[in-house]
Amino acid sequence: MDTSQTYSLYMATDVACRILGVDPKLMLETAGLGALPYGRAEIRGTAKQYFDCWNTMEVLSPRPDYVPYLGVAISRGPVIPVFFTLSCAPDLETGMMRLAQFKSLLGPTVMRVFRDGPLLRLEFESVDVRVPMPPSLGALQLVTAVENVRGATAYPVCAVASGFDGSEEDRRMIAGNLGVMPERSAAAYVSFSPEDAKRRFISENSSLWADIEADLTLQLAAQNERWPVADRVRGVLVDLMPAGRTGAEDVAQALWISRSTLQRRLREEGTSYQDVLDATRRDMAIRYLTKTTLRADEIASILAYRDANSFSRSFRRWTGQAPVAFRETLTRSKWQGGE
Repeated sequence: MDTSQTYSLYMATDVACRILGVDPKLMLETAGLGALPYGRAEIRGTAKQYFDCWNTMEVLSPRPDYVPYLGVAISRGPVIPVFFTLSCAPDLETGMMRLAQFKSLLGPTVMRVFRDGPLLRLEFESVDVRVPMPPSLGALQLVTAVENVRGATAYPVCAVASGFDGSEEDRRMIAGNLGVMPERSAAAYVSFSPEDAKRRFISENSSLWADIEADLTLQLAAQNERWPVADRVRGVLVDLMPAGRTGAEDVAQALWISRSTLQRRLREEGTSYQDVLDATRRDMAIRYLTKTTLRADEIASILAYRDANSFSRSFRRWTGQAPVAFRETLTRSKWQGGE
């Protein structure tokens, strides 16, 4: 295992801190990571640094029940593109298999999905056996998985078995969220019944999934130097935009090249950084407007605009219409075509 491999700290520094009301700079400093350039570039860390952040979050959280509180809030809160792998799927088993492919985009954890007799079992562990995943993070994965499934099925799905390496008090804390008392086990796992494994998702969206899969594949391939730079930039942007970062400096740092080198390579491919940024935002905006029910302000947030008005001005420049008008025109066209 390459211990120099780094992972986005977005889930810890932006999502978790915002939900819990913890100052991200204080969290990083307390974890011994104060030198990381929070707010100036994409924040990435090794597996150990990532897990140090979560251990520190447990200390700084104003809520003793921060694991179940955070798990529920993440599943119902900010739009995180990786979770579309689950919500776009036709059923629980398919969604979890898809999510497992891209789990590393959320941090240094591996998700395994397999049949354990008649049950569908999910297991979560560190990407590196030498750097164990904190028990609290394992518990969080279990709560988030179950809550995501409930949201996608609109049904009170409960686990039939679960476990993680936590105290009895810690396990009781999430028992109500899972619907079963977790056992103490080295592996963080949750199992679902055969009926729930094939339970249909009301959020199934096969047309959106094709686009989301392409974007996430680009994210995984962003560090592959054999890919065209424009594609690698797009992959990095999909990762950075939910954290509000769209600067060329942020992207260059993520690709481990200088800003001038990034701009030069894009020129050699006949494009520019601004062109790639605009095209990425335009394509994603049209996708979300045509294939989801996300509001314009939610789409603006995903695309890292300051507010919905800024997004609307850009969208009007691209298409000649405001986002809401674009969606209404499309809906009216489909309705008339159906007649």
